Amino acid sequence: MVDPQQRLDLGAVEPGYSLARSFGMELSFGQLYETDQRLRSGSFGTVYTCRHRLQPEATYAVKILDRRRLLKKDDDAVFREVDILQEILQLSHPHVVRLIDFFVEEDSLYMVQDYAPGGDVFDRLSKRKTYHEKDARELAQILLEAVRALHGVKPYPIIHRDLKPENLLLQSPSDDTSILLADFGFARHVQDKGCQTRCGTPAFVAPEILLSIPYKCSVDLWSVGCLLYMLIGGYPPFAGKNHRDLFRKVRAADFVFHDAHWKHVSIAAKQLISNLLTVRVDKRWTAAHALQSPWFRQKTTELSADLSGSITELKKFRARRSWRVAKTALGWATSAPFWNPDAISFSQQLTQWDRDALQVKGGATSAASSPTVEGSGTSTPPSSPLSSNPGTPLTSRIPKIKFANMYTLKTKLRKGSYATVWECQHLETKETFAVKVIQRKELQPKDDEAVLNEVAIMQSLMGNKYVVQLLDFYEEEDCFYIVMEYMTGGDVFDRIVEKTQYTEKDARDLTLILLKAVSSLHQAGIAHRDLKPQNLLLESKLNNARIKLGDFGFARRVHTPESLTTRVGTPTYVAPEILKNIPHDQRVDMWSVGVIIYVLLVGYPPFLEDSQSDLFLKIRTCDWKFMENDWKHISKDAKALIKGLLVSDPKERWSMREALRCSWIQQDPNQLSSVNLSGSLRGLRHQRNRLRSLAKAFIWMGKDSRPVEAKTQAQDAVSEVFGKGSKPPGKHTK
Repeated sequence: MVDPQQRLDLGAVEPGYSLARSFGMELSFGQLYETDQRLRSGSFGTVYTCRHRLQPEATYAVKILDRRRLLKKDDDAVFREVDILQEILQLSHPHVVRLIDFFVEEDSLYMVQDYAPGGDVFDRLSKRKTYHEKDARELAQILLEAVRALHGVKPYPIIHRDLKPENLLLQSPSDDTSILLADFGFARHVQDKGCQTRCGTPAFVAPEILLSIPYKCSVDLWSVGCLLYMLIGGYPPFAGKNHRDLFRKVRAADFVFHDAHWKHVSIAAKQLISNLLTVRVDKRWTAAHALQSPWFRQKTTELSADLSGSITELKKFRARRSWRVAKTALGWATSAPFWNPDAISFSQQLTQWDRDALQVKGGATSAASSPTVEGSGTSTPPSSPLSSNPGTPLTSRIPKIKFANMYTLKTKLRKGSYATVWECQHLETKETFAVKVIQRKELQPKDDEAVLNEVAIMQSLMGNKYVVQLLDFYEEEDCFYIVMEYMTGGDVFDRIVEKTQYTEKDARDLTLILLKAVSSLHQAGIAHRDLKPQNLLLESKLNNARIKLGDFGFARRVHTPESLTTRVGTPTYVAPEILKNIPHDQRVDMWSVGVIIYVLLVGYPPFLEDSQSDLFLKIRTCDWKFMENDWKHISKDAKALIKGLLVSDPKERWSMREALRCSWIQQDPNQLSSVNLSGSLRGLRHQRNRLRSLAKAFIWMGKDSRPVEAKTQAQDAVSEVFGKGSKPPGKHTK
């Protein structure tokens, strides 16, 4: 057995070395051990079961590496892994694999470790007949305790950097809790400056590793979040039809708790996973924090959710894996980058190139590690596999394509501090679109996250008739390009002010469209968080043109009730709980809907103050009223809807279901047509410019609650008439 106090001097290891020397033995591996069954083979070696000749009753696993096939850096990596494993022995942790012995010969390296005949945890779970949330919690606790032990090593913590299903092994064929955390090939000590090597397994790797940002122990907690998601749902949280799609989802933390497998899972479990799968490293929970979460304090009787559906998903996952490909982690050198900013796009042409390039690799690319999370719904997890080979450089042989290769900028439509919206034209089809161009020079990583989140949200809503459609996306070194439908009809105010006659029926019809649009987001588990008339856009100038929701810069997925904490919105339309810095969810949208309906009916908002501090005070205290002269002719049912929505307590605020079923929405159109709102129309025309100037979206920063304009949004109109704005820089014209 290895002496845990014996440290390995990598510069002084000669052939003939053995850790067995700590017992005074000068014997080779073959003299001390006898190999038995071959378990698996790879390019550089083979794993066997083996027995110690002096203690034949114990079975171990030995990894025999062919040094003739190893580069020097790979050879050195083996010795570093042995050194880490020696130190881990001092922990005496029952759920971390032990190094039993290590032998160095001229042509071979022998690593003798604990044997785990039970396979990996997820293979075992896929064979179970019954499975409940309490079972998943027991496994999650073991995993977190093992990670906490590694991160607690002094003076420098140990990070694993490749936590994934294949590295959670079972010592016993019959005990599902006999977990061993294995494979420390990428493990390192974390010093003050952190690590920066890009390594790991794509579907489980943390965003900061993708971006080459110095990182510490938090990367393991991201991977733990992915594993906990799999333990409960049966499939990974992040996946895509190609690596570009996968990386976008990881960097935006774009995952969904699909109702089919998560509907009956406790909120505490979802909260734990959400706090691990957060891009903000300073907000991500540590292992110790995670172990103190409410989920681990709940009574076993409260965790009775049947996870048998997850067993089905695990069987699918197991069927898609292969030893050669899906179980291979990567270390990326500069010549084969894990992530390339020139290659992050999902244009149709590039997707085809991806497919063609991957087919060149042959059958090895067919292994899958996870299903594609695609589509706008949240009811069931999609089932198509990720068709990229983690065993080869993911960007090799794939052509690079840029925005300027496909589009030309025409006219500037809106501008902001770092973002500008342009009219653009496709070079081949000559079709016209809108593109938001975001300058990256002054942006922070969290701003990149915001952009990728916006893209991920819009991508998940593709096909939703109530939403401005995302058509293309390019991430380049200097800029992001988000290509969308070009809504040439302006916003909903433009439609109203051009009317010669305006009735309560018109306002009700617009409200119904708004409610259906917002309902489609909420059904997809998304909160918009910046609803206002300026984000209700018209496809064209025609009277019957469709209205769609736009600008998803502040939109977020709502994984659990009251789980959103960032303070964002447009002052006139923002909900009181956001101003009060109270965790929130989709119910903030219902407040904004109430404000919009108020504006549609009388031409001005319920909260309109020259001083922002006075405005926020009135919103926080819900200090508003119906002015008698303006509201005396408007129906009671309309006022009842607004009263139900403009409620300070979100728990008492009307839900979307209540709003859609209210009397005003169901009322006879003929009755509403008789209510003339010409006075409101005149007021709206008079207030239009002021309302536009007050419609800027902000982020509240720091303890002083000062709002800061959103960097990644373009909110200032270049011209009141689209199509008469500025011209683009010369380099984009053809």
